[in-house]
Amino acid sequence: MNFIGIDLEGVLIPEIWVSLSEKTGIEELKLTTKDISDYKELMNIRIGILKKNNINSNLLFKIATDIQPFEGAADFLFGIREKYQVIILSDTFFNLSAPIFKKLNHPTVFCHKLLVDDNNMVSGMEMCVEEHKKRTINYMNSLNFNTLAIGDSLNDLGMLQVADTGILFRSSETIKNKYNKYFSCDTYAELTNKIHEIFKAEKVNK
Repeated sequence: MNFIGIDLEGVLIPEIWVSLSEKTGIEELKLTTKDISDYKELMNIRIGILKKNNINSNLLFKIATDIQPFEGAADFLFGIREKYQVIILSDTFFNLSAPIFKKLNHPTVFCHKLLVDDNNMVSGMEMCVEEHKKRTINYMNSLNFNTLAIGDSLNDLGMLQVADTGILFRSSETIKNKYNKYFSCDTYAELTNKIHEIFKAEKVNK
């Protein structure tokens, strides 16, 4: 059996927090996991910025509702789900990104929950489990799946490292240069071809 763990933001959809930065003009909100590997640290920074600028959750949820998947992303995801077992492993929040999941035809997603207080301010997050991306891939390894992980950011490196094969998709030049042992590409056509090539080879080897 073949299994794919795939990141969401930056791979299938635009970064929600970058969109919020563009909407508000607050440059600090453009920080993503391509810049800061510790997701808890990044979220604490984001929540602090929201509080400092008195930005409530309504704007963030509105932006998430308006976000469209990258061109070709939905078709790519549909195509690999036809042939392989696929789970989106993301540090997004289910209650925030639910409208986006609908646009991707309701894939299986492992992610977190965003906490909002009575004043509609983002107050924190409820994580599903520490290092859920890496732990999911490790568990699928234990079930004897051929595992493949696809990501773009520093917080994806854990799952890329433990998967049978890791792929960087539309990553930054800094990450691609530093972690050049991973195959890297920028189009869904190239990514799809590489996935088929990998699993065909692993099927023969196993």
